Amino acid sequence: MASESHFQKLLVSVDGSPYSVQAEELAANLAKNFSSKVTLLHVVPHEIRHQQPHYYDNIPGNLREELESSYVQKGSLVVQQAKALFDQEGVKAETILEEFADPAETIVQVAKEKKSDAVILGNRGTSEVKEFALGGVAEKVVRYADCPVLIVKKKTSFSKILVAVDGSKLSQKALRYAAELGQKYGGQLTLLNVAQTMLPQVRAETVKSVGERIVSEAESQVKDVKVDKKVELGHPAKMILDFAKKGNYDLIALGSRGLSPVSRVFLGSVSDHVARQSECTVLIVR
Repeated sequence: MASESHFQKLLVSVDGSPYSVQAEELAANLAKNFSSKVTLLHVVPHEIRHQQPHYYDNIPGNLREELESSYVQKGSLVVQQAKALFDQEGVKAETILEEFADPAETIVQVAKEKKSDAVILGNRGTSEVKEFALGGVAEKVVRYADCPVLIVKKKTSFSKILVAVDGSKLSQKALRYAAELGQKYGGQLTLLNVAQTMLPQVRAETVKSVGERIVSEAESQVKDVKVDKKVELGHPAKMILDFAKKGNYDLIALGSRGLSPVSRVFLGSVSDHVARQSECTVLIVR
């Protein structure tokens, strides 16, 4: 595996919610282990200004300014509290507060500007306007960020890591990220290939043998980490989720694109579904 760390620059989206705090704790731990440079980003959502125009536009200018100022002050407090958490862990962190912007677009843009190795965010967050669920901010970031996205859910450890492998380049990249985490945290990797039999003339045994070659090749790329190999037949997203849940995994790592049995396709349906439905933390690699 490559010796250069894949976690040198971390962008952490913070919003003050319990889910965000979990993401901050994990990011601080990662930063300590990998000596990462950390940027904490909070975005005051632009919806505050654009919701219900017929109501908002009728608010007197001075009251509108006071209302907007209160949102900015709360955002500033969120950033300060997040930085205090990192300070307590002995991790230096730069802070950015963006006012009245689109959260997902801003996260993606800042990640690009900072050349971040990974974006870290909670599974769900709250704003003064509405709750952001995956399908909103997080899903947009997963779809459009140039770098991998780590969606933090329940656990913050990396003892058991499930890597979905299919032989594609992004699958191999996800494996490199996962292997580095396994090496650093002393975790165990399970390499899972989900074989599909979409063509009736292709026997399941044939498809499964291809999967076995894929996981064996992936295993050969991993050093200094305990590895298990599994090949299953079925729908990729469902099998990955079921396998992760039954095995009580801490992390699922997979590429955002992969190989279908017929041709290379965009696996948004798989990665999105896994990110949305997984009970454990998910790393989507682009």
